[in-house]
Amino acid sequence: MKNISKILVVLLLAAMVMGIFAGCGTDDGSYEQLGDFVPVTDPPPKDKEYTINILTQRHTGYDNDASELWFFQYMEYWFAEQGYTVNIEVQQSNEMSQTKSLALNTDTLPDLMWSVELKNNEIVRYAMEEGMILEWRPYINSSMMPNLTKRMEDQPESKIDSTAPDGGIYGIPYYAPSQIASGCYGVSERLYFRQSWLDQAGVENPTTKEELLNVLRAFKTEITDKSADKQDVPLVSADSFLEKYLWTCMGFYGTEPGRYGTNLCIKDGEIVLPAYTESWKEFVTIMKTMYDEGLIAKDFFSYSAASAGALVNAGKCGALAWFTLEYVGNQFADIVCANPIPMGDVESVEDIHVSRLKSIYPNYIWASSKYEEPRILAMLIDFVYSDDGAWLYRYGPSKEEGDPLGMVDGWYFDANKEVTNDNVASGTGRTTMSDYGRMFLFPNDYAGLRPAVVTSGPGGYREFTDSVTGETYTVIDNVELRHDNNDGHWRLITIEKWSDRATSIRLPDVYLGGDVMAEFTDLKNAVNTWINSETVKFITGVRPLSEMDKFHQELRDNLDVERYLELVQEGYADWMKATFGE
Repeated sequence: MKNISKILVVLLLAAMVMGIFAGCGTDDGSYEQLGDFVPVTDPPPKDKEYTINILTQRHTGYDNDASELWFFQYMEYWFAEQGYTVNIEVQQSNEMSQTKSLALNTDTLPDLMWSVELKNNEIVRYAMEEGMILEWRPYINSSMMPNLTKRMEDQPESKIDSTAPDGGIYGIPYYAPSQIASGCYGVSERLYFRQSWLDQAGVENPTTKEELLNVLRAFKTEITDKSADKQDVPLVSADSFLEKYLWTCMGFYGTEPGRYGTNLCIKDGEIVLPAYTESWKEFVTIMKTMYDEGLIAKDFFSYSAASAGALVNAGKCGALAWFTLEYVGNQFADIVCANPIPMGDVESVEDIHVSRLKSIYPNYIWASSKYEEPRILAMLIDFVYSDDGAWLYRYGPSKEEGDPLGMVDGWYFDANKEVTNDNVASGTGRTTMSDYGRMFLFPNDYAGLRPAVVTSGPGGYREFTDSVTGETYTVIDNVELRHDNNDGHWRLITIEKWSDRATSIRLPDVYLGGDVMAEFTDLKNAVNTWINSETVKFITGVRPLSEMDKFHQELRDNLDVERYLELVQEGYADWMKATFGE
């Protein structure tokens, strides 16, 4: 959030809650409130044996079973130290969307869902209407969940973000520290160039759309066309980062715009569907130019991340649109960050904004209402909101204290005061502590509290100016970033180019109730499916650009996009008013 008073933050968010929730529920525009509750303060009995079944997801690329991970086995030990017998059974899913949907639709929820987002429409249906999901308010107090209670007091917006239209709290948030290392940019600005290719092709980091295209053309004519094995490509992208970069440069922000502009965004102080604006035509034209001229590979749309990453690792691309520089390896010093480039009807860099990564992610831990002893769940969950618990979840035990289970390497601070362990420091094991943790310690980052690591950074806070509101916001300045390593380099070059274009404004999810939510979901799915299928036809030449106006007409006449946007505007009306004023 912006660095404004907590009172103003709370008022703004409260306006969002009351505004969005009202008018989107029952026929009279309101939801029936849960009312008062009796706080639960007594601990659970110790003369019983408890079993907790946890379903969690894993980070991509980690296939060892979650039941083998350290943290939940340590929690059994932790409970035993306090006199409780608790058996924790952990299951994982690599297709969590389908797994979650099946569990909700068949009323077969596990006891605890860990690091799995509970969507607003799911809260309305499965929590408020069907009562399948545990309501946490009776347990969030200084006796039963003191650590979470303090977090919500310190960051009141997190409690409001977690409060459903009926006043209940069904999901518990994930708190991430807003650091310079990971918090003053978003995930829509990730385009990078190899300086060696810029030099070899005789071009500079572009500042206009035509310069961008000419840089890629120079890469093709001067480098890739002359390569011996013909595998070189001017630009490689993963996870649609090229497309997200283009949308950002056309003035859309508030969230990641999606590959073809299917995610609702803010532009010029209004909520819009990027694909249903004139900017979509500019986007398609740019992408088709790149495709037709071979500035991106012909199989661009079917590249897997691994295939594209192999090209990056081999140095066979001059531009890369990527989340980080993970595949660049020891070539990181050659990488420079692309400039914000005005495109479409955006005439100035001042009109380009990128929404910062969030520091609060609501509704990431939730439970079945059928579990017989929620106080045991509350104890486990509250532990990861303590400083010690958060540290143990992410880094495990210290080397000095040792692992009571004898399973994992202990962490310590190295000569640079950075967290590491022998497995990572040796250079023969896992690459980073995050990599080590995801492999051996915990199933997924999005749970509980993520500790801010105080290393050799200067400490304290740094102020930045919000590019939309002009307000200042602060980030923790406690990690030393250096250009002599891959991770520090990409962060520094991104911060340098984009920190003055960053805004704290992000669109929240909208609550829509009952039949309205069903209508909204049906319209959204139909509209987005059509946009995705037809846009790629335009880019690849299957459909001529002369039919771009017809495409928008089809969205109006056949898919009722205007009704979809009407529901959007109604749902966000009060949030927009609270954020931007009249």
